[in-house]
Amino acid sequence: MIRFILKIDNFLGNLKALDFIGLFCLRVYLFFIFWNAGVRKIAWEDGIPNVDRFSEFLGPGGKDNLNLILPDLFAWLTVIAEAGGAVLLLIGLFSRWATVPILLCMIVATYYHSPNGWNADAGGYEMSVTYFLMTSIILLFGPGKYLSLDFWVQRK
Repeated sequence: MIRFILKIDNFLGNLKALDFIGLFCLRVYLFFIFWNAGVRKIAWEDGIPNVDRFSEFLGPGGKDNLNLILPDLFAWLTVIAEAGGAVLLLIGLFSRWATVPILLCMIVATYYHSPNGWNADAGGYEMSVTYFLMTSIILLFGPGKYLSLDFWVQRK
């Protein structure tokens, strides 16, 4: 019985050689999440670019606004962080650098959604924390071998 358990443990240990596939899948998933979030902010709706609406939300105003200074700047920085960071994550280039502004966006999103509690169905911060943790994996472990440009650039 012990030999059987050791064989299974050895097999599971050998799966580490395929860890780059998991990191690649994570990067692809995050690409779709952040690309859609960034692109939605620059789409036009009812003759008004959504980035203007997003900027109004970031600036001073109603009780639900974030009351940030320079809301137009932060709106565009968010678009660049989400859409641009998504592309960099997808191709695996400057992956760790790309995660930093995305993580900052997730911190702000968590702050904004925190009054609603944890549950995403109630407008809570569940998804922003989930995306924060997923993006943190790329920050800590990098984009993975073979299927990222970072790997090939650093290999030289």
